[in-house]
Amino acid sequence: MPWFPPARHLAPRLGRAAAAALLAALTFATAHAQEPVQRAPDGVPIPREVRLQAMRQLKHDLLWQGARRHFTEVARRQREARELKQRGKPAPTRGQRVREAFVDDGPLPAGSERLAAPAAAEATAVVPTNVRANTPGGDSATAGQAEECIASLGSNILVAWNDGQGFVTGGDTQGYAYSTDNGATFTDGGDLPHPAAYPSWKWTSDPVVAVNEKTGRFFYCGLANSDASNNAVGVAYGHFSGASFVWDSVVAVRTASNATTFLDKQWIAADSSGTGQMVYVSNTTFDTSDHIDFYRSTDGGRTWSLPTQLSPVSENGAVQGSRPAVGPGGELYVVWSALGAGDADFFNLKKSTNSGASFGAESQVVSLYANAGTGAPGFNRERGITFPSIVVDRTTGVNRGRVYVGWNESVDVWAAPFSLNSGKVEVEPNGYALAATLFTPGQTLRGNTSAVSPADLDYWKFSLTAGQVFVVWADSLPASQTYTLRVFAPNPDSTQRLCFGGDINAGTNVTQAWYGFCAPVTATYYLRFAPAYTSSSSKTGNYRIETAIYTPTGERSRDQRDAFVTWSDNGSSWSTPVRANDSAVGFDEWLPEVAVGADGCAYATWFDWRDDTYGSRGHQYGTRSTDGGATWQPSAMLTSAQSNFTTSSSNIAPNQGDYSSSFGDARYVRHTWADGRGSNVDVWTTGWDTWQVITVCAANQTVIPNMTANLAWTVTNNNPLFANDYTCALSSQRNWPMPANVPLALAAAAFGDANMSVAVPDTAAAGINLLTFTVTNSRGALVKTCTTSLTVDPSLVGVGGGQPLAFGLRPSWPNPARCSARLEYTLPRAGAVTLRIYGLKGELVRTLVSGERPAGLNAAVWDGRDERGNAVGAGAYFYRLEGFGRSAARRMVWMR
Repeated sequence: MPWFPPARHLAPRLGRAAAAALLAALTFATAHAQEPVQRAPDGVPIPREVRLQAMRQLKHDLLWQGARRHFTEVARRQREARELKQRGKPAPTRGQRVREAFVDDGPLPAGSERLAAPAAAEATAVVPTNVRANTPGGDSATAGQAEECIASLGSNILVAWNDGQGFVTGGDTQGYAYSTDNGATFTDGGDLPHPAAYPSWKWTSDPVVAVNEKTGRFFYCGLANSDASNNAVGVAYGHFSGASFVWDSVVAVRTASNATTFLDKQWIAADSSGTGQMVYVSNTTFDTSDHIDFYRSTDGGRTWSLPTQLSPVSENGAVQGSRPAVGPGGELYVVWSALGAGDADFFNLKKSTNSGASFGAESQVVSLYANAGTGAPGFNRERGITFPSIVVDRTTGVNRGRVYVGWNESVDVWAAPFSLNSGKVEVEPNGYALAATLFTPGQTLRGNTSAVSPADLDYWKFSLTAGQVFVVWADSLPASQTYTLRVFAPNPDSTQRLCFGGDINAGTNVTQAWYGFCAPVTATYYLRFAPAYTSSSSKTGNYRIETAIYTPTGERSRDQRDAFVTWSDNGSSWSTPVRANDSAVGFDEWLPEVAVGADGCAYATWFDWRDDTYGSRGHQYGTRSTDGGATWQPSAMLTSAQSNFTTSSSNIAPNQGDYSSSFGDARYVRHTWADGRGSNVDVWTTGWDTWQVITVCAANQTVIPNMTANLAWTVTNNNPLFANDYTCALSSQRNWPMPANVPLALAAAAFGDANMSVAVPDTAAAGINLLTFTVTNSRGALVKTCTTSLTVDPSLVGVGGGQPLAFGLRPSWPNPARCSARLEYTLPRAGAVTLRIYGLKGELVRTLVSGERPAGLNAAVWDGRDERGNAVGAGAYFYRLEGFGRSAARRMVWMR
């Protein structure tokens, strides 16, 4: 039906004459495309209430799109089954839940992408290793994988995804892989287990995984068809055994009739506290309305409770995308998205402190603007996704128990100032970019599609300056007319897809396209209206498109989408949202995920298009907060190759998924995403270490009373993406005075020395005193230690002006060194020692000293050559002194 309300509903507000005039202005023209299209009266404004009603209908219809498609398909199958039964033939095979991609969104013809856009300056130089999780060998050339999730425990990792190969084989449209070598390689798991109670079971979509860190049990949760008449939410669980992953059992959490109920968007969380037996699932249930349902298992996933409606009745028909998350004390949070009555939508949350037996009052996490009419560049579904991501800090850091929620948000494109005007009428032929009809944003566009095959494509071109927000609204097409409305980048060949809206399902109520696009650079862009020409129900006829330039007025977001994070320490009061990404205005940020690393820092990851001139090719980016979400560090690139979803095919929609996934375990932050670097879309993973390690512990020394022991430790920041600040402290087994704490700031993947001096009391008794060196990260979540022994031997005689000397190394000079380096060392008495230079991997480079040396201060000079006399390369080296059953080591840097 048309989006606008009947005149009788407008009359009380506008007056009958005004309502009649408005409806006349919104009447669809019927002239032939080769003739001037009949125009609505110029200068008729569109009242705010009418636009709001159109916006609400569009967002509500998009929310129900999957459910409506499901019920339509069920009715079709039932009708076909009845007809076949009457003719004595078997019923047709049921369809999969995952939506098969619209053919128009397949790969472009070979050679269509000829020019590579230059990379932007924001790109980082250090990228963690990327590993593909799925094995594409044997898959169809168009089989795509997306909508992935990751969980890990130690070096064991489980990844799950939607798998388009199921469209080819007729089997499950989900897949999984596992790794037992910390993500260096993955084994594609092949077929998923099916519950014995349901012999016709088929996994269909939305797989997610979780792990119980106490029991080591991994959980897999997905949507399924339990048989020909019912859909289901299922849970499989298993464990790692050596180099393999073993499935233990699979059960149905819930089944429901296809004819009356559609189960969608489930998520799972495992509670690693307490007994380790609590597992939780939430999902969206579509029946006569839609709402968020909740289930819990008290026996590790073996059996499940009946569904409990978690969202309030007042939100029925307007909720989607729930996720549960568990805190360190077993506190349970469930968050979901809820449509608002105006421009803004909401994320709402409920908390349970009794393992899901009951929940407290609903709290509002945030209100936000969603660009619901389009996805990110290259996205192959004609809608946008704005669901929440949630994580709870379960580390021992200062923010233990803090809840983080992340999402993508746009400017308020629904507030764009549309106005009907004489505008522009398409000028044929305009079926390709070079012949596009020029218009100025703000004009009303009118045209006609005259053919379905070959399709009558109508190209329009318009200019934007960098940072301008362009909003389009195809406002008045009937439900019978399917179409696509795209924005293309000008390079190369106007084929790179930036926005995708429209109606590709005939007979649905999603008749409008309405979205915003912000230009990353000043350029001429292209808008294309086309019939959904692969659909037999695609109709020809007239169309009208409203266009506008929207100037943001105080919104948090700056463009079509930015990534935001908010936090709470109790689940009821929430911080002011903070933008996590630092890209320039006009580049999309899409499907952000939040995680907490073992370092106690919050991490956010997302799709990011900053490294392409027109924002059409993307990477994965991430950032970190070291202050509990108040601020975020400069973004880091996570992917080693760029994705072009315009040219990388996928037979499933959405090709980029409804979600990506990030997970923080006891050492690593891991991330998985749909990746278009190849000819089709695959699942890729990466991970980065959050630990600091004490690379070199201070050497044991023999000391005498009333002397000073100079000690040095080398600390390495293993995080390859982010710098870290540490506090170094020294404690004593004996009651000796200890030096003050030493701060140590290390760049990403860098190491540095912590030098401390210990004064040996003149009353120190003979024997060993153990010193413990402790390095703690800034959040107090990671603490590493090592011990050094100082052996007090009063019988040793001091050397050198009466100052007693111990066995030890002094810092090299100069450091860094270029021509030569002086290495000084002290010996408490004469004896045999060695002094050698080593590389970072422990390889011997040069022996400088080997033999007897006198007591006291000694020195050797290194000229930067190895044992064969060859000049060494620039970099870091270690030098080690050994003798008297002891050793000491220090680091130096050699320059060329």
